[in-house]
Amino acid sequence: MDFDSVLPLLQRIYASANMGIDDNGQTFHRIPDTVTAQERQQLADAGWEPNDQVQLPHDAATQRLRSLAAQVDLRRAADAFVSSLGSGGLHWQAVLPSVALGLAMPEHAMQPMGQQGDRCATCFHTTSAKDRTLLAYFRSIEGSGWSDEDGPLGAVLALEDAVKLPQELWPRPTPRDVWLLHHLLDLLRALPPATRYSQARKSLQETKLLRPHKPQRYASLLEALAFMGVLETPERPGLFTRFTTARERDQRPSVRVEVPAPLAWWSAGDGTNGALLQRLFGHLERPEGEPAAPPPPPRARPAAQPPGVARAPRALPGPLAAGDVYAVRFREDLWGAAYCHEVTPDARGILRGRMEYLDILSPIPPTADAVAGRGFRDRTHDGSRWQTWCAGLDKTTGVKRIAAQVPAPPHAQPTPDRLPVGSAKDLRHLAAWNFPQL
Repeated sequence: MDFDSVLPLLQRIYASANMGIDDNGQTFHRIPDTVTAQERQQLADAGWEPNDQVQLPHDAATQRLRSLAAQVDLRRAADAFVSSLGSGGLHWQAVLPSVALGLAMPEHAMQPMGQQGDRCATCFHTTSAKDRTLLAYFRSIEGSGWSDEDGPLGAVLALEDAVKLPQELWPRPTPRDVWLLHHLLDLLRALPPATRYSQARKSLQETKLLRPHKPQRYASLLEALAFMGVLETPERPGLFTRFTTARERDQRPSVRVEVPAPLAWWSAGDGTNGALLQRLFGHLERPEGEPAAPPPPPRARPAAQPPGVARAPRALPGPLAAGDVYAVRFREDLWGAAYCHEVTPDARGILRGRMEYLDILSPIPPTADAVAGRGFRDRTHDGSRWQTWCAGLDKTTGVKRIAAQVPAPPHAQPTPDRLPVGSAKDLRHLAAWNFPQL
């Protein structure tokens, strides 16, 4: 369960630029060519090889989850959950909600949900395989892993990974962890009664008490508390109160609400479930005052350049101008380039360049000599010409000016009639439309 040794490697591999879909429609993450054989062995030795796809039939997944949940000491799981607020790893947040799902779930047959024929209307199970390492990675950085999107198989994998460590060695919360739990719950109770989920999340985030200080950190905590039943309504209970079907949990007050029930329906006026809090956490003595916070971790030194990963080129100085060429990092092991046709401010005064891909792919950053004489690269599916207005060309990581005053290459097609407007980041994200290799 310790990701410290391989987390930097997994961050590189599970970058969105490496995601693809195989011939069977299964999502996978391509391992960059810059990941060395030694680094691959490091992942294997740690037991976290990428694209470790796990697939279970409906009945096998639900039976396995119920069996695992029954083996877990509820007090140990509750302790681990509280420790995830501070002293323990964030991945421990997923264990207690997974136990709640397994203990509550009744034996049932697969019932298709609407048009989604492979998703169960009772438990959210789907026939799609899950990448064990990817789910563990997200548990480590977000505290997720029990959600309806992952179904019972996600909870199975969370518990299987947890029980690799004997339960007597699971983390115990520090006094500050216990104080954090009660303090955050007190803040929720003190909110105006009409306060809904999104504002509650913002209020907790403003405390900056949890790490990392990101919206998703506080969102996952609120979702976990609601999933279990700490935050619930009489009509929309959590799983420690009563089992609710996937169809019930998928209901929302409006299409604008992203979170599932019961959190989708909860407001501060509903308060917290005191009986459940006592059942789960009543054995943990609440400190009378706030225990001292641990010292902040030392500021991390800039990460060393991984072996085999090319450094970004030094950017040419000067203002953005027509005839500029920018190197664009598509992935850590693949670069391209884009040409600036013209520069103009938009209605808000933001300076934008009209950009078009050049026909070049390279494992190292292209140079001015490498792009000389290159033509443009059109859309793959229909051969149409494509351009876009980009802002932030000189402020975006992985986008560097490498040449200036370059004559525009000829093109048989005219400038497109309609151009999208975006940022320099789009040059990375949209390149697959022009380069099928991506």
